Amino acid sequence: MTTTAAYGIWWSFPVYYVNIFNEFGWSRASTATIFTVGLVVYGLGSFPAGILVDRLGPRKLLPLACLTLASGCLICSAASQKWHFYIAYGVFMGLGTICMGYVPVITLISNWFIRRRGTAMGIALIGNVAPPLLALPIQKLISLIGWRASYVVLAGVLLAAIIPLTAFFMRTRPQDLGLNPDGRPAEWRPPETGKRTAGEPGGQLIMNQEWPETKWNLRNSLKTHQFWVLNGIMITLGAGAGMIMHHLVALVVDMGYSRDMAAFIFSFAGIMAVVGRLSGYLSDRFGRELTYTFVSSLYLCSALSLFLFLTHPQVWLLYLYALAFGLGSGLGSPTLSAGAADLFGGRNFGTILGFSNIFFGWGHGIGAWAGGAIFDHTGSYGLAMIFSLPLFCLMCFLFWVLGPRKVRRIITPR
Repeated sequence: MTTTAAYGIWWSFPVYYVNIFNEFGWSRASTATIFTVGLVVYGLGSFPAGILVDRLGPRKLLPLACLTLASGCLICSAASQKWHFYIAYGVFMGLGTICMGYVPVITLISNWFIRRRGTAMGIALIGNVAPPLLALPIQKLISLIGWRASYVVLAGVLLAAIIPLTAFFMRTRPQDLGLNPDGRPAEWRPPETGKRTAGEPGGQLIMNQEWPETKWNLRNSLKTHQFWVLNGIMITLGAGAGMIMHHLVALVVDMGYSRDMAAFIFSFAGIMAVVGRLSGYLSDRFGRELTYTFVSSLYLCSALSLFLFLTHPQVWLLYLYALAFGLGSGLGSPTLSAGAADLFGGRNFGTILGFSNIFFGWGHGIGAWAGGAIFDHTGSYGLAMIFSLPLFCLMCFLFWVLGPRKVRRIITPR
């Protein structure tokens, strides 16, 4: 519920995007820069978010982040200049979202689950991809009361519902409640390094004896090539996805379809993303690398579908896009996150993941800006779709270089 509220507001920008540039008469690239600034701050905020969740815990961090995000919504409701939106999305909404979003959630789940980490992350991160489901309701809300008043309503939801939930129910580790990871009994202890957890679904075989014995922190992770390869995956994924998703509503409207239809496609992609999240067990069963290769192929299919739609505007191509992009984004995040946790999991994982997620924010911001700039110069999003293809191929190659299997190999459940 926390991540659905946070990302539901954050990723609703494509719905507001058309209303904003129509009201103020700004160019598309200029308007998209608002979200680019927010994405850069979101990415930079990943590092302090990781440090804060490691040190403060979620019960203190998440309510403060929720209050920050609500303040950003209220600023947007009264904005009349571009710099007002920069402050709202950049300072308040960017920081608020990341401090109650991906980095804290992945850190918590990596503490609570080991054996079926990919499965657990997929379920927990449903809130991260469910927000497109809110695109159509938000569009209806905008139609009823206007885009400014709708931001006030969203702020009220955050303050009334999410703050109490995070303050009362969140815990950093199962040990805080006298429990063990995976729901183990209190007397259970982790197996010795190098031993296979035979007969246990989702168990792991340690391939590199020294690696899991290392107490990973940001300083020693910076010295490994795996950490920088992880950052490369983050930035290429962000740039490719940002070039596509933030311009989807405008692209569909440009091709003669209604805003409601565009919001529906955005929401349908969210439904498929939920299905992808629930398929997080695939990386536990078939390995992180094979699963991420499938993810990359789905991203490629989504970009090609939109490219074909620009020349043959048939509605089935939009559904194909939503199916492929939704499944890819839904399955990709738990697979990548579980692989990162396999490599660098521990008490400082939040800090490590937070630093790495900076690169995703940068990539996403660059991609969102580039898509708008390409349209302004060419009058079409076609080149943006083409430029995203090599990025998705590169991220797949980098994941195989990252190679979580070289450290911990997943034992396929029988």
